[in-house]
Amino acid sequence: MRIELKFWLVTMALLTMPSFKKRLLLCLLVIQAISFNANAQQSFPLPNELKADVKFWTRVYTEISTQEGFIHDSQHLSVIYERVSFTPGTSKAARQKIIDRKKKHYSKILQELSTGRIFRLTLAHKRVLRLWPSDTSSKQFIKAKDRLRFQLGQSNRFKDGLIRSGRWQPYIYNQFKELNIPKELASLPHVESSFLPHARSHAGAAGLWQFTRPTGRRYMRIDHIVDERLDPFIATRAAGLLLKNNYKITETWPLALTAYNHGAAGMRKATKIVGSTDISKIVREYKGRTFGFASRNFYNAFKAALAIDSNPQPYFGTIKRDAPIIINQVTLPSFYTAQGLKQAFSLKNNLFKSLNPALQAPVLNNAKLVPKGYPLRIQNNLTNGNVKIILAAIPNDEIRSNQTPDTLHKVRRGDSLSSISQRYHTKITTLIAMNNLRSRHKIRIGQILKLPASAPGNKIRTSHTFYTVKQGDHLSSIAKRAGVLEADIIALNRLRNRHHLLVGQRLRIRQDPLVKTLARESYKTNKKY
Repeated sequence: MRIELKFWLVTMALLTMPSFKKRLLLCLLVIQAISFNANAQQSFPLPNELKADVKFWTRVYTEISTQEGFIHDSQHLSVIYERVSFTPGTSKAARQKIIDRKKKHYSKILQELSTGRIFRLTLAHKRVLRLWPSDTSSKQFIKAKDRLRFQLGQSNRFKDGLIRSGRWQPYIYNQFKELNIPKELASLPHVESSFLPHARSHAGAAGLWQFTRPTGRRYMRIDHIVDERLDPFIATRAAGLLLKNNYKITETWPLALTAYNHGAAGMRKATKIVGSTDISKIVREYKGRTFGFASRNFYNAFKAALAIDSNPQPYFGTIKRDAPIIINQVTLPSFYTAQGLKQAFSLKNNLFKSLNPALQAPVLNNAKLVPKGYPLRIQNNLTNGNVKIILAAIPNDEIRSNQTPDTLHKVRRGDSLSSISQRYHTKITTLIAMNNLRSRHKIRIGQILKLPASAPGNKIRTSHTFYTVKQGDHLSSIAKRAGVLEADIIALNRLRNRHHLLVGQRLRIRQDPLVKTLARESYKTNKKY
């Protein structure tokens, strides 16, 4: 039904209602809603050629769960051969065997249909035939054999994503309004991550907006200390900037969205080869080597997600979305140990990590420091004045003017990440993050790897106040492993000779932690957050 006709019918119904003011108010609301829908249709059109594809993704997102899937044609998405269900608990390998068996079954049927010399059609043959036009040629059936594909269902994930979306969508709307880009783009995380801020893909993408490292580094800091892809608020701004830049290059939102998956350069190439910016023409005709199923269907999946997100009631009933996350943050004036900040603001480990998901393992393990200028998330009931008092009360040995330096290891014959991690008492994931490694299995002889500063020897936990000197210890190595200054150890222990340490000697590494009453009381009154 056209928008103009809908508007006329609704307006006529409203005018029959009593109370002129009530009718006028409802008319204004309807006009606003229809205007919003019209703008959405203009920015994100749905060509007739793509309606069947969008319907396919709507079914994937709303009808079948992750315990089910479709065996379908990868080019003609309306052709669905079978809905496959898995028994809960079925392993990934067992699932793949079932999928392969189903594909082999339909491949044989398509092969037989292509010959046209079947003595007697079975019910399975007839059912497959009905999925295709009556004039389908033998050559087309042969090609269909190579397009058999399995699509896992997503309905349970999508529903959970709808609930989670309430935490961030209001913030996303505000950010996109500031950037002057359509608010409808706030539905994109349904396609990318189901609104899971810690989601990771096999391709190395991470976070709510699924940035890869190369793309993410254009807008965010991504290293072994901070990975801003995992911070939904920072990553939202980056996603908006990327989408805006894509639109500037492609000049249409369907192409800008597809470029989010395929790259702006890839879409420029597609429009040049096809000779059009029409998304349906590009989806149907462009045969780029890297323009695979995911890129070809990215806009279709978004259109389905947008429609469901805008009106989930017909698919999932009443959805109660989570309350928006209200954040309070402070820009750190110096480098701090994570331990010092947790103690100062009375934040338990899990809460500190959930509030600051961009901080990486070396920081959380106190091998590295929380960087100067980092927007630390804290309890949202603290005022600026209270925050300043708390920061000022953090002990000097938890504060630095510079980041803790990295130490290095040169890869030798026979080394592996596993053996290196064991030797230096650190995690493999930390080594991967610090060195931007693509695979845990690929390091080369002579390669220089960064290590946490506290890696050599056994770690001294920064929460410990004392350390017992062992054979071979030096003041410099103890200070480095503990993440403190040699001068601090000398002063705390009133050492006369920095070179004279005794095995078994007990050194004070740091002052007893001071947890201020102000921070403790603030936390008690804010347990729900």
